[in-house]
Amino acid sequence: MLEVRDLDAFYGDSHILHRVSFDIGAGEGVALLGRNGAGKSTLLKALMDAGPRATGRMRFDGHDLAGAPTHRRARLGMTLVPEDRRIFPHVSVAENLELARHACPSGLTPPTPAEIAAQFTLLQPILDRRADRLSGGQQQMVAVGRGLMARPKLLMLDEPAEGLAPVIVEDMAREIAVVRRREKLSLLVTEQNIDFARACTDRLLVIDSGAMVFSGDWAAFDAAPDLEARFLAV
Repeated sequence: MLEVRDLDAFYGDSHILHRVSFDIGAGEGVALLGRNGAGKSTLLKALMDAGPRATGRMRFDGHDLAGAPTHRRARLGMTLVPEDRRIFPHVSVAENLELARHACPSGLTPPTPAEIAAQFTLLQPILDRRADRLSGGQQQMVAVGRGLMARPKLLMLDEPAEGLAPVIVEDMAREIAVVRRREKLSLLVTEQNIDFARACTDRLLVIDSGAMVFSGDWAAFDAAPDLEARFLAV
């Protein structure tokens, strides 16, 4: 589904990612773990052509992404839910969801806001509420639901659990895992919350100072406890 080879990413003269290579298969869930500043968000933005200058080879669903602008990547089936959510505060939850229908690839019918809300407990009672009157957890679920409106093949979530109450994090992880399997979505999620990442993915990558330092399943990660101490501990 997604093939990345020798990806370098830059902000001006700052070299952030260093020859990053990995694959994500169709329907596979992958967590990208690392400390703050390790390059996680830069990697997601590089995949979407959403900020950094990127070099290397990226292919998605058989398409070479070289030179493809952000909207083209979205129409191919790639969706990024950014860390800062970027929902529109002065319109309703339903209207926030409706706006994402335009990213749905040609030939596919986007879901309705009610269909999206039915998949997430926090969204069901608030479709008519203005987005600036929501809690942090509700705002995060609006952002995730908006990402699903385009019927993506690959959903990328940037730190979705950050700052949320543990009970909300647990519910969100469970619901995202259910949606991922039902819709046969590929998922790439960046996180520092290992429990959340584990709950909705099959395997993980660990990044440190812009370079990949581990790739494997959760059993392999658990068998090497030094990884968490070396690359994830604050």
